[in-house]
Amino acid sequence: MQRLRHLAVGLVASGLLAVGGVAATAVAANAGTIGSCGAQGDFADCVASGTANDPLTITVTVTSSPDESVTVSWDTVCSQGDGAGTSSGTFTATTPVTKTISHPYHQPDSCDVAAAGGLNHNGNWIKVSISSSSTPPIHEIKGYHGMCVDDARNSSVTGTKVQLYTCDNTVAESWTFRDGELIHNDKCANDQHNAGSGGKVILYPCSSAGNEHWTHKSNGEYVLSSHSGRLCLADPHNSTTNSTQLEVVGCNGAANERWSLP
Repeated sequence: MQRLRHLAVGLVASGLLAVGGVAATAVAANAGTIGSCGAQGDFADCVASGTANDPLTITVTVTSSPDESVTVSWDTVCSQGDGAGTSSGTFTATTPVTKTISHPYHQPDSCDVAAAGGLNHNGNWIKVSISSSSTPPIHEIKGYHGMCVDDARNSSVTGTKVQLYTCDNTVAESWTFRDGELIHNDKCANDQHNAGSGGKVILYPCSSAGNEHWTHKSNGEYVLSSHSGRLCLADPHNSTTNSTQLEVVGCNGAANERWSLP
């Protein structure tokens, strides 16, 4: 059975959408169900496949009657720009089960996905479905020389540095400006320890404190509320080097203090 399931996934990835007479439905989608299948009988086995466009996550859900042990094998073939990559794996679990499966890029343009599931014991039926969630719209903050405000490694950990990075339309560079706060991954851009001029900008739990409250001026400056509104978000020394941590410095209207709204 295990060998059959691996073979089934490979066949589906090659475009053959039926195994053992059990056909799989497949669609291309930005979000929601992209493929499903069902089979009946002892040790039933079926294959689901589909294409996910711009997927953020891909999940496989397996149900059966009665609830029992199932084995699932999966393959993905993803593209990003001119590149292509693959990933695969196998898991055993008791139904009902939903698992997120990996894909080879953080934000692929599309992924062809196949998942073969089978009952490990006697049973009535098994159903396998594949779903995806789409990448949310990216709202960049662009600054000097077209560099973007970026969350290092797209982290949500308190204290993560807010940095410069080449604009690449990834979620690490997607921000919201709301009620005077620059928000990413539910954390706010913060002058660490309210240090003042030369202070490093980090992610910190949002609290509307003065050291994370900003006013965006018509000339592009983000002016910090604390320190009497004399400090601005800045690209230190007009850097164009990826991973340079942003700072707050005295506002002077220079190009390295001018940023777009997200």
